[in-house]
Amino acid sequence: MKIRQIIYILTFWMLCNPLRAQVLDEETGFIYVKAEYLFETGRYEEAITNYNAVISRDPKYKDALIHRGQSKYALAAYKGSKMDAIQSIEIKGITAEAAGLLGRSFAAMNEIAAGINTLTAAIALDNKNSQYYEWRAVMYESDQQLLKACNDYESAMNLGSAGAENKAKILCGISKSKPSTSAIPKKDPPVVDQEHNIDQNNSTNPTTNPNPDELGQNEVLSSGAQESNTPSPTNTEENNSQVKNDTTIIDDSDPVHDENTPKNDDSVNSFVIDEDLTISISGQELGQRRIKEVPSILILADENGRVTVNICVNKEGVVTKAEFNGTMSTIAKKSLVSLALRKAKEFEFMPGKYDLQCGTMVFNIKGS
Repeated sequence: MKIRQIIYILTFWMLCNPLRAQVLDEETGFIYVKAEYLFETGRYEEAITNYNAVISRDPKYKDALIHRGQSKYALAAYKGSKMDAIQSIEIKGITAEAAGLLGRSFAAMNEIAAGINTLTAAIALDNKNSQYYEWRAVMYESDQQLLKACNDYESAMNLGSAGAENKAKILCGISKSKPSTSAIPKKDPPVVDQEHNIDQNNSTNPTTNPNPDELGQNEVLSSGAQESNTPSPTNTEENNSQVKNDTTIIDDSDPVHDENTPKNDDSVNSFVIDEDLTISISGQELGQRRIKEVPSILILADENGRVTVNICVNKEGVVTKAEFNGTMSTIAKKSLVSLALRKAKEFEFMPGKYDLQCGTMVFNIKGS
């Protein structure tokens, strides 16, 4: 009787266990979708809370670890983003995304050499991602390795980054070359009758010896192939030919302003939101660009200081990028950083003439 009861219990458990696992997996999936939505909309604190719930159930679940790390990075929690990148590498192996996050975390903690090396690994894993080149270029630039920075800005530009194109033009004098309209199309060589060609060569070559068993006056014996009299190109000639075929142009002459490139103009547009908050916008003529809509902002803080956000605005006036700038900030409180990032993306500018303008938006906070 007892054996039969045990069998019933085991059978019931085996039937219920897959159902329970399925329910848990569905719950995890629902929480993950919610976390992804919060992550995409810049609500990083809430996103981290939901990613925590997912990771506690399954650390390998999709991109939960990496996205939690990126959320922490956005909130200037660089040690946390570094640990999440390392944990992702330990669990899933090294990926370009994990290496990129780890490299940026190193750089944000002033470990520039480690950041550059890790971003180099990310580029080796995915050399088609313009962001990796752009991030490494920023590190090189901060480390005064300007030639390497320019090379990376150029690579990012060639992969389609408008922000890198602006930096390449302003910092390095590098611009994309325009396709030549006067290029002569390559034609196939004319087909020549072989027998006719041989006869013609024999009739027009006065030095040919009619007796193959005798050496001519200027002929020599050789045990191998005779060296060609055509001079081989020197390194300088090879480099010159490569420069001609390159896709970029470096202009050393006096700078001529490109109409599609914003000037390095740091005019500041400052305006008051309320008695506790003033916002200042500057960089690449953004200080001169009219604002179409300012979002409602309510900041309650008990300390004075500033939260600085790096922003990029496209031609239509949409803020396409908003990232915390820890170097120019005096406040790094997570709640204030998260609010500043979210509100920066809600700004709308009037349509402009440049494809992209990047600068800073400073939230000057007066504590109560």
